[in-house]
Amino acid sequence: MALGPGSKLGVYEVTAKIGAGGMGEVYRAHDTTLDRDVAIKVLPDAFATDPERLARFEREAKVLASLNHPNIAAIYGLETSGDTRALILELVEGPTLQDRIAKGPIPLDEALPIARQIAEALEAAHEQGIIHRDLKPANVKVKDDGTVKVLDFGLAKALGPELSDLEAANSPTMTMTAAATKMGVIMGTAAYMSPEQARGKTVDKRADIWAFGIVLYEMLTGRQAFGGTDISLTLAAVLKTDLNLDALPDDTPLGLRRVLRRCIQKDRAQRSRDIGDVRLELDEALAAPVEEVFEAAAIAEPVSWQRPASIAAALVIAVIVGGMGAWSLTRQTSVPQRHGRFTLVTPQSAPVRLDGNTQDIAISPDGSRVVYVAQVAGGFESNRLYMRDLDQLEAFPLRGVEVGAGPFFSPDGNWIGYFDSLDRTLKKVLVEGGPPVTLATVSPLRGATWTTDDTIIYATNMVGGLWRVSAGGGEPELLTDPGEETHIWPEILPGGQALLFTSQATAATTDADRELAVLRMDTGEWTRLGVRGSYPKYASTGHIVYGVDGTLRAVPFSLERLAVLGDPIPVLEGVRTKFAGVANFAISLEGALAYVAGGEAGSGSPRRLVWVDREGNEEPLETEARAYDRPRISPDGTKVALELVEDERDIWVWDFARETLTRLTFDRLPDLRPIWTPDGERVVFASDREGPRNLFWRPADGTGTVERLSESPNAQLPNDFSPDGTVLVYREDSPGNLQDLYLLSLDDDSSAEVLIASEFAERDAELSPDGNWIAYESTASGVQQVIVQPFPNVDDGLWQVSTDSGQDPRWSADGRELFYRLSGGAVMAVTVESESGFLPGNPELLFEGQYRIGQSGAYDVSPDGQRFLMMREGTRADGASQAQLVYVLNWFTELQARVPTGR
Repeated sequence: MALGPGSKLGVYEVTAKIGAGGMGEVYRAHDTTLDRDVAIKVLPDAFATDPERLARFEREAKVLASLNHPNIAAIYGLETSGDTRALILELVEGPTLQDRIAKGPIPLDEALPIARQIAEALEAAHEQGIIHRDLKPANVKVKDDGTVKVLDFGLAKALGPELSDLEAANSPTMTMTAAATKMGVIMGTAAYMSPEQARGKTVDKRADIWAFGIVLYEMLTGRQAFGGTDISLTLAAVLKTDLNLDALPDDTPLGLRRVLRRCIQKDRAQRSRDIGDVRLELDEALAAPVEEVFEAAAIAEPVSWQRPASIAAALVIAVIVGGMGAWSLTRQTSVPQRHGRFTLVTPQSAPVRLDGNTQDIAISPDGSRVVYVAQVAGGFESNRLYMRDLDQLEAFPLRGVEVGAGPFFSPDGNWIGYFDSLDRTLKKVLVEGGPPVTLATVSPLRGATWTTDDTIIYATNMVGGLWRVSAGGGEPELLTDPGEETHIWPEILPGGQALLFTSQATAATTDADRELAVLRMDTGEWTRLGVRGSYPKYASTGHIVYGVDGTLRAVPFSLERLAVLGDPIPVLEGVRTKFAGVANFAISLEGALAYVAGGEAGSGSPRRLVWVDREGNEEPLETEARAYDRPRISPDGTKVALELVEDERDIWVWDFARETLTRLTFDRLPDLRPIWTPDGERVVFASDREGPRNLFWRPADGTGTVERLSESPNAQLPNDFSPDGTVLVYREDSPGNLQDLYLLSLDDDSSAEVLIASEFAERDAELSPDGNWIAYESTASGVQQVIVQPFPNVDDGLWQVSTDSGQDPRWSADGRELFYRLSGGAVMAVTVESESGFLPGNPELLFEGQYRIGQSGAYDVSPDGQRFLMMREGTRADGASQAQLVYVLNWFTELQARVPTGR
C-alpha cells in the first residue's frame, strides 16, 4: 500500500515519504492523538499473503518494542488497515552515520563518543537477548546534539526474506534463503555481515560485535572495509580478506587498535564475546594511554602460600592492579605470601550504592570475584549488579540482570542469587551472565544464604521468620517462627547442620537491639548466642565475624557445640553499616575480606540541597551536607519538609527565609515520606512507630501531637491530597507484593477504598491542581512510565506521558505542565492541555546532573514551576561518592592474630 501526504493510517496522518527499501516504505506522519510526529514503516505486500511470516513478525515486533534505551529508536506499536501492516516508530531527525562517513574520516574525539553510544545501545539489546543483525552506518542516526540513535533493531529477523541479488554490496538489507527460512537464512547487509552470517550459520551477539568493529573502522578511515561490485564479491571479501588496520590514522591509540582487532576476528570463538566488554575497553583505551599503571601500597608480613595456582594467579593480578606492587612468580612450590588492603576501582558511573537496607556486596567462595550493588541512574529500582573479576582491570555489569540487590553466591561460585525490585522476586543468574531464573515471589531481602543441598534460606523486610526455597524454584516454606521478634541475615554453617542469623526486636533501630542466634536444622530449634550485634559470617578460622555500629567484631565459635568460646574483640573499623543491621562486608572460604568503607552506623550519605532552574543553573541552599531525602515544598513555597537519615530517620522542616532546620518527629522508629496538607498546616508521613508502616500527621509548626490516620496490616506511603484536603491518595503494599493506589477519606468515617490496582506497581501519585487528573508511575509496560488518568473516575481514560521511561511526576501550580524524571535522573517537562480532554505534548529535556535519584520523591518543584529543589550527592562540589570497595588479601591471618582460638 502506497501512502501519500494527507492519507491516514489509523490515528496517523501522513505528511511525507522519507525513505524506501527492501524492508518497506517509510513515511513521516503525525500522531493526532498524542500530538507528536512519528515514522511509519509500511511492510512489504508479501506479508499479507503469508500468515506464518506475519505471525512471526508480530511476535518479534513485541519483543523489539520492549527495548527502552536513549540510544535506540523506539517502536511505538503496530498498525493494521486492511492488508496493510505498518510499524509505528520513533521519528529521529538528523543525518545518518553513512552520510557523515561520506564526507571523510571522522576525528577520534568525534568518532569515539558515537561508537560508545552505539555500543551502549547494543549492550542494552543484548541484555534482553535481542541481536540487531543489520548494524551499519545507514542504520545509525546522529542528531545535532551528538545523540546517537540506532535504528531497525532486529527487523532483519522480524521481516524475514526480502530483496534480490540485483542489490549491490552497499544495498539495503539482504536476505537469502534455502528452502525457506527453516533451512538457512542470511540476514544483514553484505559489507557489514559477519563471516558466520555470510555462511548462513546461526548467529549470536558476536555478529553485532563484528559489525560494530567494521562501522568503527569506517568512521576512523572514511572508507569501506569490504567492497565489491556485487554481493558475491563482497561476501568473498568478508570471508577471505583480512582488514587492513594500517589504514587507520597514525594517532589511533594502541588500545583502540586492540579493541578493533578483537571485534573483527573472523573466528567468532576468538572475537570479543560481549559488547559491554568492548565498551569498557574503549573507555580504557581513551583514559589510560599508558598500558599499565601501578601505585605503591602498604604490605604486611608474609605468610605461607597454599592455594590452588589458578586462584593464586588471580589474587596476584588483583594485588598488582590494586596497587600493591609487582610480585615475582617463580617455580618454587612455596613462595613468600603477602597480605594487605587495596581499593577495587569501580566505574565513575556505577559507584557502590550508599542507600537501601540490604547488603551491597558478595564475594565468591574462592575469593576471585566480588559482586556489588551499583548506585546507577534510576534509583533503587535501577540499581545494577556489577562484578569485578580480580584478574580484570574493570568492574562490569552482570549481564542479563536489569536491576538487583542483596547478591549472594552459590556454594560452587557458579551462580549469583539476588532480589529483583521490579517484579519483587528472588532470582539467580550465572556468573557469566544470561537469562535470570525466577525462584519465588518475595518481599525485599534481608539476607540470603545458599546451602550445599541446593536450598536458599532467606529473610525479608516483613516481620517474621526465615524462609527457604529450592534453588531450582518452587513454593517457599517458613523455616523459623520468631514469635514477637524478627529473624534476618541468615548464614549457613559448614556441613549444613546449623545456621547463624540475627534475631531482633520488631522495633529494633540499633545493633544494641539485635542478637546473634543459631538454628539447628535437624530439630528446628534456635537459641540466642548472648552476643549483641548483627549480620554474622562464619570464618573457617573458628570465628563468627559480625557488625556493631560500623565496626567488625569477632568471637571464637565452636561448630561442634554451636556456642561462643570467648569475648568479642573489635577487628576492623569503618565498615559501612545500615539501618537494618547490615554490615557491608563479605568473607571468602579462602580468607579474603571485601567491605564497603565509610559511614557511621545507620547514617545515610551526605547531600546538599540546591535550587536548579529550568536551564540547569544551580543555587545551593545555606545548609550543611547531611543525609537529606525526599524533600517536599510547602504549598506557599516558604518551607520544605524532608527526611533526615542519621542515627534515626525522622521528618525535619527547613525554613527558607530563616535558614533554620527544625525537627518535627522524634520517634526512634523510622518516620518517612512527608507531604503537606493543601493549607500547609500539617505534614503527613509514614511511620513504623505503632507496628506496620501506616499514615500519621502532625501540625507543621511542631505544636500538638502526632495523630494516626490509618490502620492496616500492610505498609502504606502518603502520595498527595485532593485540592480541598478531604481525600488523601496513598500507596499500599498488599500481600503478593502488590503496590496499589488507595484513597483515604478524612471526613468523620475515615474510610479507605482502592483507586488503581493491578498486578503491576502503581505509585508516586500526584493530583493536578484542579483535582481532575492523577499522574502516577506504573510498571505495566515493563519499565517505569508516567501515566495520567481522570480523577476520581480513572476508568474514563489513560494516557502514557513519558516516552523512554519516567518516574516521580510533579504538576506545575497552573496545571499546564507535568514534570517527571528519566531513569537516568534528567528532569523532563510536558505541556498539558486539559480544558476539553487530556492532551499532552512531547516531552522536553530541561536539565540533567549528578543529583539524587536513589528513591522516589528525590526532588520537588517550586510553586511557580521555575525552580527545582534537588539533592546533590556527596560533600564535594562535584557530588562524588564517598564509598570505597576495599579488598583485603589473606585477612584470616590478621583475624587469627587479633582473636586467637587456640588452633
